[in-house]
Amino acid sequence: MRSAFFALTVLLFLCSCDHTLDSNDFETVYEKSDFVETATYDEVIEWWQKLDKASPYLSIATVGETDAGLPLHLIVISPSKNFSPQKLREKGKTILLINNGIHPGESDGIDASMLFARDLLSDPDFESNYQNTVFLFIPIYNVGGALNRNCCTRANQNGPAEYGFRGNARNLDLNRDFIKCDSKNAKAFNALFTTWNPDVYLETHVSNGADYQYTMTYLFSHPDKLTPALSDFTKQNMIPTLAEKMVAANEEMIPYVNVFGTSPDSGYQGFYDTPRYSTGYTALHNSIGLLTETHMLKDYKRRVEATHTFIHQLADFVNTNGESIKSARNLAAEQTLQQTDFPLDWKVDEEHSQPLVFKGFEAYYDTSEVTSQLQLYYDRSKPWRKEITYFNQLLATKTVKAPSFYLLPVGWSEAVDLLQNNGVKMTLIDQDSTLDMVAYEIDDFKTVESPYEGHYLHKETKVKSQYWSKSIRKNEYYLIDLNQAAKRYIIETLEPEGPDALFNWNFFDEILQQKEWFSTYIFDPEAKAMLDQDEALRKSFETMKEDSTFVEDKFKQLYFLYRNSDHYERERHMIYPVLRIES
Repeated sequence: MRSAFFALTVLLFLCSCDHTLDSNDFETVYEKSDFVETATYDEVIEWWQKLDKASPYLSIATVGETDAGLPLHLIVISPSKNFSPQKLREKGKTILLINNGIHPGESDGIDASMLFARDLLSDPDFESNYQNTVFLFIPIYNVGGALNRNCCTRANQNGPAEYGFRGNARNLDLNRDFIKCDSKNAKAFNALFTTWNPDVYLETHVSNGADYQYTMTYLFSHPDKLTPALSDFTKQNMIPTLAEKMVAANEEMIPYVNVFGTSPDSGYQGFYDTPRYSTGYTALHNSIGLLTETHMLKDYKRRVEATHTFIHQLADFVNTNGESIKSARNLAAEQTLQQTDFPLDWKVDEEHSQPLVFKGFEAYYDTSEVTSQLQLYYDRSKPWRKEITYFNQLLATKTVKAPSFYLLPVGWSEAVDLLQNNGVKMTLIDQDSTLDMVAYEIDDFKTVESPYEGHYLHKETKVKSQYWSKSIRKNEYYLIDLNQAAKRYIIETLEPEGPDALFNWNFFDEILQQKEWFSTYIFDPEAKAMLDQDEALRKSFETMKEDSTFVEDKFKQLYFLYRNSDHYERERHMIYPVLRIES
């Protein structure tokens, strides 16, 4: 009896013990350096591991590989001490994911997140105050860039003393990789994002461009590109509330200053975030994405403080408005399933603007002593505050009607893997079938002249529809039903006219090359017979000969007829392999 009483007493003691951290035990490199240094990759991971050992509310895990040969880490802070994404979702927790060090030279969020986590776990009321919210942190996303540490590559930035490099281990900019996933980092991110399905996503950056008075600027997934429920919530609730909270915290902020080479005096445009960027990617999954962009010319301490303040205000907003956020996301999911027409591309509406009160510095031009040309400068002794124009509306320039199904050939395994990594459900057609479908012929496209992020990116793609009744073999195609949560992601990656469609990122370039050809001396007699036997073809041929360049090029004339013959691979060459079933 006595031993049982003793065991019960110990159990009660263990259950009631205080798990509050002593913040003095977790001083960061940033603080130890008098706020001029940021921690190295090893120091960051070591700090989080130490915190993991000290707090039962925190778990650190590896969630995939990176191009640097080191794992990607994910920190979970859960007041319930439950670290299962499925169970936390089932219990209705609101999930906030904060991603740091995507550009490791922009290290403000790396240090601010450590300060914020320590604040949370040092709060004796943490468990009760945040019982419905879970915090996820990627301490450093671009591991390879963080290891490539230097003092000087960021010519426009005021501190820290040393920092990481923008490109990752393969010299990729990871904030252009969320759709194409060339990096192992992005593949790991896509998987963890699909697994955790965060309600709100924050990515921390440092800005570049103009000079102005603000330390903090921000960028949301563009509201015009969001599903209506999330668009309304962000415009009417989240953005204005966060702005008010930051003012109350003495940290006024302004929308991302999208100005390069000119001053913001005459106004500026909102940023059009296609899905290659994180906030464009999160929008495809009906998650609220946003960036902080601190001003590069403010000193490092000032920038980290501003980021730290913003994370606190965002966490408080998410914690207070969790039910509203989840309701908006649930409604957005329903709206997406009911939606029939999907915009693929947008442009800034330059005819409609809104006033924006802005605090800048007087800009002037003077002759450069280096180039002898006029150069833009800013005079910080002459601050100004005035109303400028802000162009933050988008117009859809290309819209597509969603099919009922897509057919994705199993042979395009990179596309298959990418979609499945994003939670796309697909079924292998396991019996021979004949189906009515629409095939796209690539009618026109342009390709950049220089490599962009490792690709000769296509743009301005145009397609023509062909209507087929096609027999397919079993195990040849995956059937993708659009009645699923990933509907918008599927459409914007598989419709080739979207700016970040997989086609434009060269996933299907093999179709652009013709595989079978002809010898002119062999085909010439057959071409003559075709003209003799087909009056419509002969008339088309004569029309083509009105072009002098056509007449002067015998191969071009024969090739025209070859493309109209049975020899031409008309179901392969320039035919986009992802097929549509529209009813």
